[in-house]
Amino acid sequence: MSISTKTTLPIIFMAALLSLSAYFIQRNVVYPAFSEIELNYARDNIDRVVRRLEGELDTIDFTVYDWSSWDDTYSFMQDRNEAYIDSNLHPDTFWNYGIQIALFLDNSGDPFWAGIYDFNAEEGKTDLTDTHLDAVLPVANAFSRRIDLDADVDDQKAGGILQIGDLPVLFSMRPIYQSDGTGEPRGYVMFGQVLSEQRIETLSEQIVLDFQVEPVNRDNDSVASGAYRIEAVDDQTLRASKIMMIGGIPSLKTSVTLPRHITQLGSEITVYGISLFVLLTLFMSITLLLLFRVLVIRPVMDLKQDISKISSAMDYSLRAQIRNEDEIGALSQEFNSLLGIIESNNTELKKLTETDPLTGLFNRLAMDKRLRSAWNLLMRTGDPIAVMLIDIDHFKEYNDHYGHPAGDECLKSMAGILNKAAKRETDMVARFGGEEFLVMLPGTGTDAALEIAAELKEAVANANIEHARSSAAPHVSISIGVAAVIPSHHHIPSDLIQAADDALYQAKASGRNKALPATLDP
Repeated sequence: MSISTKTTLPIIFMAALLSLSAYFIQRNVVYPAFSEIELNYARDNIDRVVRRLEGELDTIDFTVYDWSSWDDTYSFMQDRNEAYIDSNLHPDTFWNYGIQIALFLDNSGDPFWAGIYDFNAEEGKTDLTDTHLDAVLPVANAFSRRIDLDADVDDQKAGGILQIGDLPVLFSMRPIYQSDGTGEPRGYVMFGQVLSEQRIETLSEQIVLDFQVEPVNRDNDSVASGAYRIEAVDDQTLRASKIMMIGGIPSLKTSVTLPRHITQLGSEITVYGISLFVLLTLFMSITLLLLFRVLVIRPVMDLKQDISKISSAMDYSLRAQIRNEDEIGALSQEFNSLLGIIESNNTELKKLTETDPLTGLFNRLAMDKRLRSAWNLLMRTGDPIAVMLIDIDHFKEYNDHYGHPAGDECLKSMAGILNKAAKRETDMVARFGGEEFLVMLPGTGTDAALEIAAELKEAVANANIEHARSSAAPHVSISIGVAAVIPSHHHIPSDLIQAADDALYQAKASGRNKALPATLDP
């Protein structure tokens, strides 16, 4: 056997061994790692769905808690006060809360007052109490018996899922006490929210993830409650589901369908990695053979020169060690870095959705959320809330005269001045759009809001930002519309903003650089 053959066979053997090793690593280590990442991604997404539904249940329970621990409700369950019904039990009240089922039970489990509505009906709303009450009562009574009346008042609750037709209903119930939590319970309050297609679509938009819900099938849903069930629908999609537990009871099956981008990427990387490694191994093997022929075979006639060239060839063999540095390891590191960048970008994206990038103030979306929250709170406390809609006078002329960069600086300066109006943690200043700003002042009436508006006008004047094109003042000035009201079921937050906008329009129409109050009926 020639020296050439003796050297060629081991090189070919090593090349084949390295190629098989690469294939084994890719198929049994790298690709399964991508599969595991995909499974974790599916689990995280189905957990997001469950957390959102749990949050929805918490919101319902919070509303039930407000109604059940209330002196008016406590008295109503004794004397069936018609004024309570007229003031509190109108269908529009439950529409505002997003509630379709409202049930008041006495201690015997009999219905004291009930309302079951379809707010999505073509005629506006439909009273379905007579249709569905008999189906709801057994469930309500069964869950009321699970409430431990010896527990702390805050812990006396029950919640779950019931069925109205083909639709699941998310509900919570609590016993009725006085506002301070004392007294013997006088029955139960139960509120329920129908998980209709429209509601599921709204929740999906909130978490930016389409999902489905369906009742738990005791026969077919054999997966353990709280466990994940993940299965490939086909090569392109993956379906993940989980049984949602409420109070330790399997209550609702949630599911999402996700694209299989991660395993597709892993499969492509595996194929490319194996192909590249095989090609590199083949190239290096041919190169080594050629080099060996050049550096070893040819100098056979001159042994000394052959030894020298063999020594040189030994130096070249060190390339394998260099060659064996795993690019896939570097690729995995880059991929993990990419995941880190995506997570960072998601965090930044959430921040950007609530913050105006120019002024650093809250944006309109954030203001709408906070205003609704404050409105609902003040409806219970009976305190007023004021908003100020502020417009920079002749801001378009300012931009045209001084340029948009100067206009941006003017907006930033105004934001800094207006932000001082938020002296309490509950106060809030937001950029409402263009050169308009909105200030929300919970617990503030019209007179106090007008005083704050006057302070803001003075602060803007003291800033003395030149405005040569303003007919209102030689400096930048503002017009303010002020509106205040005690929140009630007669108004919604947008009514308050509209009133402030009307007052702002009057302020601008009457010469600008002034603050005018709005008239809003209680």
